[in-house]
Amino acid sequence: MSALTTEEKYRNYIPKESRDYLEKLFSEFDKVVSIEVYTKKGLHDDYNKFTLDLCRALDVFTDKIELHEYSLDSDMARKRSVDTTPTVLISPELYDIRFLGAPAGEEGRALIESLHLASLGPSAASDSTKEILAKLDSDRQIKVFTSPACPYCPGQAINAFKAAVAKPDKISAWCISTMENTDLAEKHKVGSVPHTDFNNKISFIGLEAEEKFMTQLLFLKPLDDILKEQRENGNESKQEKDEVYIDLVIIGSGPAGMSAGIYAKRSGLDCVIIDKQGVGGQIALTPKVENYPGFARIQGLDLVEILSAHAREYAEIRQFVEILDIEYGELIKIVTDKITYHAKGIMLATGVKVRMLEVPGESKFYGHGVSYCAMCDGNFYRGGKILIVGGGNTALTDALHLKNLDAEVTIVHRGDSFRGEKVLKDAVKKEGIEILWNCVITEVLGEDHVVGAKIKNTKDGSVFEKEADGVFVAIGQTPNTVLAQKLGVKLRDDGFIEVDSSQRTNLERVYAAGDVTGGVRQIITATGQGATAALAAFEDFSRIYTDESEPVKHIW
Repeated sequence: MSALTTEEKYRNYIPKESRDYLEKLFSEFDKVVSIEVYTKKGLHDDYNKFTLDLCRALDVFTDKIELHEYSLDSDMARKRSVDTTPTVLISPELYDIRFLGAPAGEEGRALIESLHLASLGPSAASDSTKEILAKLDSDRQIKVFTSPACPYCPGQAINAFKAAVAKPDKISAWCISTMENTDLAEKHKVGSVPHTDFNNKISFIGLEAEEKFMTQLLFLKPLDDILKEQRENGNESKQEKDEVYIDLVIIGSGPAGMSAGIYAKRSGLDCVIIDKQGVGGQIALTPKVENYPGFARIQGLDLVEILSAHAREYAEIRQFVEILDIEYGELIKIVTDKITYHAKGIMLATGVKVRMLEVPGESKFYGHGVSYCAMCDGNFYRGGKILIVGGGNTALTDALHLKNLDAEVTIVHRGDSFRGEKVLKDAVKKEGIEILWNCVITEVLGEDHVVGAKIKNTKDGSVFEKEADGVFVAIGQTPNTVLAQKLGVKLRDDGFIEVDSSQRTNLERVYAAGDVTGGVRQIITATGQGATAALAAFEDFSRIYTDESEPVKHIW
């Protein structure tokens, strides 16, 4: 049997299941993309080999890639200011997009998408991104620290790459593998990924919606600070009316809210979708979606773009709008920082958020010893002492994952039995993982970093301290019901909004849909609930507002 040629070797390097996807993706390229790989023998040789093999395989696979290989000691490396091995530059004559470290695991997804974006150029950026960054008049350097096992890291890196191709003269975007660049990670105090830094001035932890990412990049401030300044400055457009009378206000721009906007407008209702964050809700924070009909496999951010583009054909979506007050009455009054709405009805699609312990030290050490994603941050605690809080599938899976990283794992659970699946419970028992039954953490301890936790036994009331390098919290999600409670909407015993089969709440003309109502909490069910709520509103308004001699005023 003859040996494989070099070309055959690299062509076979790409798994069969990935080839169809890559062929389709490369067919969409507008122009050839150059890749420059910089390595140095004797330093990170395994990572160098992986990077070179991957890039050579892509070069052989398609004529849309042009590969150039350089030594870290070369003149080209000095010209490009490259000083780490391996480093990958994407179309460096046009953009400052680079990978510091081997693009392995989840980081490989970011590499492929960076090639796609570089080929399409500025046209790859969404309209909202172009609009936001059009106001940018000074340079921005984005550093996104990642990990090969982190499913959320590629999405945040892609946000950075979209910014770089939208404004190449002003923005650079670096994806930095934390495990290979520990000095740089320590300099930026990275303790959780994705960790994003803008201009060495502000930093964020986690995956963010694209519009939120771009807005913070523009102002170099957290979104909450931007909204606060807008309130204090009364920053209102003279072209906008103070008072708007409208049929339906939809709060939340996740799948339920966007679906409701489409169905409401098609039913003849004037509506607006309001969201304090960017569009997409939980989908924007989902690395990959594989269970939404019509899409066998799609990135969460891509699905958000498709859904939001469709919704915008019907309803206006107002992002980064904070609701300051809400009042139930003959017309429901919704006060925002710019406009006061008077609506016949309102739909709450406010979603859920990660449930926190809400104990001293938790917020202080978030990203520096406290984490909510074991897959993202587990490598930071390899061989360390870990406390995992929870008793469901996520907590048990996290415990097993961290155990495989040679961590000394202890599960802290408030009950006396786990809720998780039997196979996971059996695996935890087999691994001999320590379990503290009937216990809760009352404080996370430390000064500069986590050193342990104070734990209370709920049976006998005893309190003790346990040493730990990290605390991983996996206790589920909690619904965002502040507005619902202010209106007087009835909640279930578990805190979610109670609705009937048509998504009506206990208050007339107030509807709710999506994750905030509990249930199975899937994208497909959220879109269905949003449509159902909008149709219920149309039906109710047709019954209630029968006197067309006094229609609701519409001002805009």
